Amino acid sequence: MAAIKQILLFATALLLSLIVKAQSDQHYTMFLYNKLQYNPAYTGSRDVTSVNACYRNQWSGISGAPKTFNVSLDAPVGSYMRPFRKVAAGGSIASERIGVERNTNVMGYYAYRIQQGNTVLSFGLRAGIKMYSADYEQLNLGQQNDITFTQNVRNAMLPNSGAGVYWYGSNFYAGISVPNLLQNYYDRKQSMDSKAKEVRGYYACGGYVITVNDVIQIQPQMLTRFAGNSQYRLPLNCDINVSGIFYNRLMAGVTFRTDKSFEGIVHIQATRNINIGYAYDYLMSGLRNYDHGTHEIMIGFDLIRDNSKYITPRIIRAF
Repeated sequence: MAAIKQILLFATALLLSLIVKAQSDQHYTMFLYNKLQYNPAYTGSRDVTSVNACYRNQWSGISGAPKTFNVSLDAPVGSYMRPFRKVAAGGSIASERIGVERNTNVMGYYAYRIQQGNTVLSFGLRAGIKMYSADYEQLNLGQQNDITFTQNVRNAMLPNSGAGVYWYGSNFYAGISVPNLLQNYYDRKQSMDSKAKEVRGYYACGGYVITVNDVIQIQPQMLTRFAGNSQYRLPLNCDINVSGIFYNRLMAGVTFRTDKSFEGIVHIQATRNINIGYAYDYLMSGLRNYDHGTHEIMIGFDLIRDNSKYITPRIIRAF
């Protein structure tokens, strides 16, 4: 039992040491329903007012592991009676806790959309602030008076902005984005080399729906992420997902993540307006003996005013 506790403490300490050196964007298994978090050009792409909430409990069972929650709202701007609305806007609040650190992001979104036949090309921007806090006093340090942990950080205000491009049609999507253009230092009172710094992330995504028959559709899709700068970089990470859609209501899929994990996803259109999803991550790394899995739950609500503009359920229009 003591050996297990030592291993868990070591894993947590290793996680924290990586976090202190560099901060990157939040990550979600159900990225197909959380595109607004990493690509502002996704704003308004569903052509209805959409509210989405997602909670992620990563590496449950390991002390100090990440816990993330976000809620977002986006919609086209203008009368819903127009055949197409070029401008869309939205906002989101995201909270993340990792060990002794807490991040709260408040973001606003803007997209300008160009209709090209049966497809739409969208250009998006986002801007907002991150409030960062760290209670270093909670750490049990092996080396006392370490300059890196001598002073807590309380609600440091870090402005940031991002940009993206998103192209989609009735059965496909593709996009590229940089959610955070700035690489802020988390505490300017101390040495620049001793405090955490944000790392810029670059994203590319794509997906396609293949119709098998009136009942079944297959939806392969991918999200690729790279984060780094001249001082620090994370390995190239890719989520490769294949999902089956049944009766335009139920989606079940599996994802392989190149950082050595598998994920299962189930999503259902519960009512005309409400959809619910659940995902479970299974690690293939050495932590799997101590990790109880990663759990992710999401719920979405669509305000539908004109049925003629929203024929297919959310699953098909996930992009």
